[in-house]
Amino acid sequence: MNTGIAEINILGSILFVLLIFHGKTAVPEQNSHKFFYAVLFFIIVTLTADTILLFMKETPLQAARFIHYFFLFIYGIATVVGAYYWLIFTHNETLPDIQCQPNVRKAYTLPLITWVFIALSSPYTHWIFIVDEKNCFTPGSFSYLQDIFIYGYIFASAFLAFIRYCKETILEQRKLCLHLFIYSMIPLLGKCVEVAFPGLNIATPTIVISIVMLYLSNLKKEIYLDPLTKLYNRRQFQLHLAQNTKLSKQGKIFLIFFDINNFKAINDKFGHVEGDKALIMVAQTLRVVFSDTNAYLSRYGGDEFAVILYKEEKEVVSYLKQIDLSLIDISKELPYNLSLSAGYSIYGEDDATTLESLVQAADRKMYCDKQKKKNSPC
Repeated sequence: MNTGIAEINILGSILFVLLIFHGKTAVPEQNSHKFFYAVLFFIIVTLTADTILLFMKETPLQAARFIHYFFLFIYGIATVVGAYYWLIFTHNETLPDIQCQPNVRKAYTLPLITWVFIALSSPYTHWIFIVDEKNCFTPGSFSYLQDIFIYGYIFASAFLAFIRYCKETILEQRKLCLHLFIYSMIPLLGKCVEVAFPGLNIATPTIVISIVMLYLSNLKKEIYLDPLTKLYNRRQFQLHLAQNTKLSKQGKIFLIFFDINNFKAINDKFGHVEGDKALIMVAQTLRVVFSDTNAYLSRYGGDEFAVILYKEEKEVVSYLKQIDLSLIDISKELPYNLSLSAGYSIYGEDDATTLESLVQAADRKMYCDKQKKKNSPC
């Protein structure tokens, strides 16, 4: 028995069990998380079945042949199901606002169903594996199909993440798509190395590394994103602003503050659930309007939003007008008027030479805009 592989399997299984336990207790549950946990679960099943199969080789027990077949089924199916959920997870992360259409889901599921049929028929067809009377395992003539299905799903995940990365304009989503692409490519490269050098058992360790890195990336995302609007939170905004005012050579740095008008009245009259919907609609409007820029969008706190933008002043004014017009259209479908007060400051101008003065200047102008809309002096 190859004890090195068994040790990697056992350590990987323990690690993934701990990740599931930690994730369930430390990270708020979201829709995409259940797919990630499904990936972890089926990898645990795969590693456990593989370890048992290593111990089963040429075991002289009377029921060993049946047990061998059983865990070959478990191993063969769990590997592909885990890869399938990897693709589903990638789809939901890269396209958070688009659920799998029926035709898309069928396309994702069809290879899995095909593989399950092939695996279950293998005792009769011997396509994938053969277990003789002495409990000796021999790969079937089409055993390579398992790798094709597994790494086909992972390649599809990498391809989807890369396409979305190329098309995405929102900064945080671009970073997410890039990470998903890289973490999908690592197992593919590991398998290529293993094929080129058959003596190296590197495929499983690369999958373990990718899953751990993906988990850490998700954990980091939970730390720096606002859970309701999915924009950056105040802490991450402050870090980004501090870094860019020191290092940026992209030209003028505009800081724009937004505040929802009469937000308290929306909460009081229509409830906090509707208030949350209003926050989400504003966040989505900001995404759409600034989609062709490298704007850094954040929820500053409560009903306040902050945007860091590298443009000319006339362009900033144009974006503010687009936001107003978009919210007027949205308000036609709402029982209340959804609008924003806005104010902006430019780093290095009008005494906005420090982070504090930059924020204060934008906040002061936003307050003046709010007072004007109330027909009150600043």
